[in-house]
Amino acid sequence: PKQFEVMFVAEMPSMAEPPKQSKSKHFNFGVTARDRFLQATMCKHGVGGSYITDVVKKRDVPRRPTAGEIKRWLPFLLKEIELINPRAIVVLGKRTFEKSFLPFVKPCILERIRVDYVFHYSNQVPRKKFETRFAHVVRALKGKRTTD
Repeated sequence: PKQFEVMFVAEMPSMAEPPKQSKSKHFNFGVTARDRFLQATMCKHGVGGSYITDVVKKRDVPRRPTAGEIKRWLPFLLKEIELINPRAIVVLGKRTFEKSFLPFVKPCILERIRVDYVFHYSNQVPRKKFETRFAHVVRALKGKRTTD
């Protein structure tokens, strides 16, 4: 579907759970203010509803995954990419792009899939800087002219 033209890939899911979440309910991730900011930014720039996944699928405390973990989960990510068949992949986080995606994932995907990164949407990067790069990358990967 057109909504999956752009696929977003993060590093690994954290153990952050929504506050006061019933143990009997299922959820994908803890919806924080930062998550809502990412969702709003995606909608604003025409990629709301896009597929978002992680290189490593196991939930854990926030940290960098090991090379072994990345290799172990790589077949699952590659199958997701095959099924979604995106036109472009946007990696969430420059460090994730450089250390986890480029060396392990990029060599295994079709050359026709355009790839770039945006800064992670954490508090470490000012929101304006994040959104400026996000807008630029999404326009470029969707093949639209950019003036940034």
